[in-house]
Amino acid sequence: MNPGPRHSSSLATHASWAGLGLLALGVVVGGAVALETAGTLAVEHPEFRHVQGPLLAAVLAFGVCVEAVLLVTALIVGAIHDGSIVRQPASRLVDVLAAALTGATLVAVATLPFLPGPPALVLAVLGVALAATTATLLVLVLRSWLRRAAAGRLDPARGPSESRAGSGVD
Repeated sequence: MNPGPRHSSSLATHASWAGLGLLALGVVVGGAVALETAGTLAVEHPEFRHVQGPLLAAVLAFGVCVEAVLLVTALIVGAIHDGSIVRQPASRLVDVLAAALTGATLVAVATLPFLPGPPALVLAVLGVALAATTATLLVLVLRSWLRRAAAGRLDPARGPSESRAGSGVD
């Protein structure tokens, strides 16, 4: 007998939202600090003044992408809590999440030509790009599983490979 869908606890959902809210606040504060720091650094190091604009734009664009990821993640947590994660709007949320992660990855890669700092800075940005690419690919795989679950072709008890083999349908 299948007991039906399990819903996440209200405490876990609210704790997730609170954590995501704190992260969102951190991104906003980080953007404000970046604005202030960029002006100070341009005065102290005039040789880097020509990259101030592009790098500041990249920091703000990356922050917007992170905010979008956090917002969509909060909406997905709510859909899981409501038990509506396999409906079509939730699937669209995962598409938006993948797009925001892709945008963050592209912004990180686009900053590489503008980085005037030491090689460690370039390696850090490459690490962020690699981590964001990995997260994007993971979200795309999970999106595929979500769509299969919504179509009724995924049995969570058996796992994705057994469900595909037993269904006769891709």
